[in-house]
Amino acid sequence: MVVDAVHGEAGLPGGPGGAGAPGEQRQDACLHRRHRHRPALISFALYYLAKHPAALQLVQREVDELWGDRADVEPTYDEVGKLTYTRQVLNEALRLWPTAAAFSRHALQDTMLGGRIPLRAGQFVTVLAPMLHRQPVWGDNPELFDPTRFTPEAEAPRSVHAFKPFGTGERACIGRQFALHEATMLLAMLVHRYRLHDHADYRLTIKETLTLKPDGFTLTLTPRTPADHVHPPLPGAAPAATEAVSDTAALPARVRPGTRALFLHGSNYGTCRDYAAQLADEAAAVGCETQVAPLDEYAGRLPTDHPVVITAASYNGRPTDDATAFAAWLEEASHAGDVTYAVLGVGDRNWAATYQHVPTRFDDRLAELGATRLIDRAAADASGDLTGAVRNFTVRLRTALLEQYGDPDATAPADDEPTTAYEVRTLTGGPLDALAERHGLVPMTVTEAYDLTAPGHPRRKRFVRLALPEGVTYRTADHLTVLPVNAPALVERAATALGVDLDTVLDIRATRPRRDGLAVDRPLTARQLLTHHVELQERPSAAQLSALAAANPCPPERMAPANLTDDPRTLIEVIEDHPALRGALDWPTLLDLLTPLRPRHYSISSSPAVDPGHADLMVSLLQAPARSGKGVYRGTGSGHLTTVRPGDTVYARVQPCREAFRIDGSTPVVMVAAGTGLAPFRGAVADRTAARAAGAELAPALCYFGCDAPDADFLHADELRTAEAAGAVSLRPAFSAAPQDGVTFVQHRIAAEADEVWGLLSAGARVYVCGDGSRMAPGVREAFRTLYRERTPGADDGAAERWLDGLIADGRYVEDVYAAG
Repeated sequence: MVVDAVHGEAGLPGGPGGAGAPGEQRQDACLHRRHRHRPALISFALYYLAKHPAALQLVQREVDELWGDRADVEPTYDEVGKLTYTRQVLNEALRLWPTAAAFSRHALQDTMLGGRIPLRAGQFVTVLAPMLHRQPVWGDNPELFDPTRFTPEAEAPRSVHAFKPFGTGERACIGRQFALHEATMLLAMLVHRYRLHDHADYRLTIKETLTLKPDGFTLTLTPRTPADHVHPPLPGAAPAATEAVSDTAALPARVRPGTRALFLHGSNYGTCRDYAAQLADEAAAVGCETQVAPLDEYAGRLPTDHPVVITAASYNGRPTDDATAFAAWLEEASHAGDVTYAVLGVGDRNWAATYQHVPTRFDDRLAELGATRLIDRAAADASGDLTGAVRNFTVRLRTALLEQYGDPDATAPADDEPTTAYEVRTLTGGPLDALAERHGLVPMTVTEAYDLTAPGHPRRKRFVRLALPEGVTYRTADHLTVLPVNAPALVERAATALGVDLDTVLDIRATRPRRDGLAVDRPLTARQLLTHHVELQERPSAAQLSALAAANPCPPERMAPANLTDDPRTLIEVIEDHPALRGALDWPTLLDLLTPLRPRHYSISSSPAVDPGHADLMVSLLQAPARSGKGVYRGTGSGHLTTVRPGDTVYARVQPCREAFRIDGSTPVVMVAAGTGLAPFRGAVADRTAARAAGAELAPALCYFGCDAPDADFLHADELRTAEAAGAVSLRPAFSAAPQDGVTFVQHRIAAEADEVWGLLSAGARVYVCGDGSRMAPGVREAFRTLYRERTPGADDGAAERWLDGLIADGRYVEDVYAAG
């Protein structure tokens, strides 16, 4: 540990854990850091495996048990989670040589660190991670490479703060999960495929750059033979035990009629919500009447007459956005004695200090209040066997439901004779109502639709205005979730490839309830199915390719799909290229192959201050040569919205944006966008124009936005110029196809006007970025880091990174970005 003797320099705020930045605001930064840390990590791991044959043999045994002697494996996410010893090797390499070698904190007030080191307010402390990782807690030989230090049994008694390979606090490297998952997969694939030869008898020398890495380390690789993948039993090892299967033969087949179960989730990004829905489907399969809802909806009113199953995650050690009210209520509650509950916690052990913090607290607190556990809490680790943990919890939950709520008379599926000659279903509503209900969508009418770009411009963008139904409201910068429609030509092409008659009438009934299945409540034609209900342009997964191979009646063709790797073709294109599949897939097989159609999300480009009854969209048509080389790819969602006309119906819902992305006029604002990323800022400018017209005084606002050319795609140019004339905004366009004064992209204009931008930042300005997350957003971040370095004496890359992270943590640099198509 290094203590800085200089008083009052800028640094990382926050006490233990620090202050943090929301993960989604740093997506591209984490990808950058992943590529920065991963090569060093892999190099150290390969070095230690080459020097420790026993550890190498254990990794080989692990990967060979998983993949056998297959030459070219394509690991799935679940398989990587099963590589526990490989992950221990990486963790031990990180312990000895962490790629982030140090992290700093400064004292918020005068304090005594560890009871022996006095610090003045503002004084720095720098922790050297390699020294932290050699403290006595790691045993009497911390220099020894020993992956067993990271078994669950070894980790349990050790402080989570003893291992900090990626820094510490909420602003530690958010890319660690990506980096470690990818590194685990890469190391396993290398060891599975090759022998490692330390041809130069390398001696470790550390090279220090932005990260630590072995200097001059090389290995020779030779392919492993089939015999290399066969392993004798380990000495003293017991025969492999088969996985215990819960014996439900003696249990009732279903629960008692009328049995209900409530499935609550705490989820920021949908993972726990999806797991809650899966658990509800399993409960419905044994006869439960189920409901899925956010935890906050049941704060203070947990049911006492049926079980509650909670699926929750932690967000930097705090409840997720939809669980904050529930968590607050639970802490203040005095009794929950009549509640029966179970908790599934989802997290990532990489964030050890806060791993499973919230679900554990929910479980413990409910028990303290007298509630009864239906089953013990499960901890599912995204960096481990996540699917296996969820599967095990599901089996235990199903067993408990049948044990406690089972119908003793339901010992076998009912096969009673019908008592009437006919069974009648009464259908109400329209043909897409069930689909709309599944996604919470309502019909909206298109009132205006026209091109925003000049005729013939290759990157077409379109304006769509939708009338909102009564009771539907939105706020500026919200999103509209829209259900797309597959183009007629694409539907015809798919039908031809599949060999189906589009006029065939299908009566589809699920054999078991599934929230991720098709939402169909009535017979429909094959044309309606392919148009409204399934994805037709997705690339096939390995499971889908295997299913195609199994269904192919032609032996030569049968081998081809199963051997495809990194194929750019869509599922329909693969079927087109295997003509024996035409007509060979029956409808149940097809429905298992085709993914249900998913809604798409678009930023609303209007302001309710101007017209609360309508929502506007800017839609950029994704159209480019198909990656397969077969014709032109046209995006499903954007292709649909560029074809709608006034009077058409679109199924959609308003999806609130993050509160951090809402713009007000109280502080200076710098808005940065490219293309249709301008959408939320058009709404914000309209808000400011209305406020100015009402006499309000507003802080300055700059709007940087990228276009191709002034006469091609300067979106809503007249409207924005009118707003600028009214003093609502200062427009700062950048034209990539017609550069002006050396300015090609928005980041160039920010750099050219750095003094003005810096002045606004010094006055407390907030920065909002919307648009392409793969190129534009990283370029803008670098422009702001450069701005800081050039105006802060002595600032290096690390200081600029910390400064920008600080803006993000304080909500003063907010992104709403997407991956480019």
